[in-house]
Amino acid sequence: MKKSNKQRRAEIKDRRLARAVALEARLSATDARLLLADGRLPGLEIVDKSKLARHQLAHCQELSDFYLDRPFTCSDCDSNEVWTAKQQKWWYEVAQGCVYSRAVRCRACRQTRRLQREAASLHVGANLLREEVARLRALASAAPNAAARATVDAALQSKWRSLRVVAIEVMGRWGGAAQIERLKEFVAGHPGGSNHRWWEREAADAARKALTRIESEKKK
Repeated sequence: MKKSNKQRRAEIKDRRLARAVALEARLSATDARLLLADGRLPGLEIVDKSKLARHQLAHCQELSDFYLDRPFTCSDCDSNEVWTAKQQKWWYEVAQGCVYSRAVRCRACRQTRRLQREAASLHVGANLLREEVARLRALASAAPNAAARATVDAALQSKWRSLRVVAIEVMGRWGGAAQIERLKEFVAGHPGGSNHRWWEREAADAARKALTRIESEKKK
């Protein structure tokens, strides 16, 4: 009787689980280098630390000299799975995954979570910050009115740094006397040095760029 793809996948997973358990038992009594003496060993891959991300080199001690098939239980569906040595080698050395990261979900659950995130991103309000930034940028294309100025003032008080920076950019685009004066106040509020908070420095940098742009356009 011909086996289904599901049955074949289940058999492969069972073989990997059994192989991982057997390999771990062998390594508890034998050095991995001796096991590799006769050639490639299924379930074991050599770590190439030269391919790890530079910022991870200091943490190489978190990895042994070998990747081994690792049995784990999926955190979502509780199925018994194997994070293979080949998958680990790809994750750490090609995808540059963090050396502290481990597989926690099976392939099916990872796909489900990916689809859920994609669906959530389509919901109204899921990308609220991006929408607010877009609305704010749109104000720069017309002369400011009372409503536009109120929107910019509100953005300058926002907890989101991107909104504050865009609000300053919009004032620079308007380029009126009142806006130029406010931009100068941002710059004066952060003359330089390390005794200022980072968001004050960020606002001052954005204001300087806006003022430079205004002066450049005046010379054209």
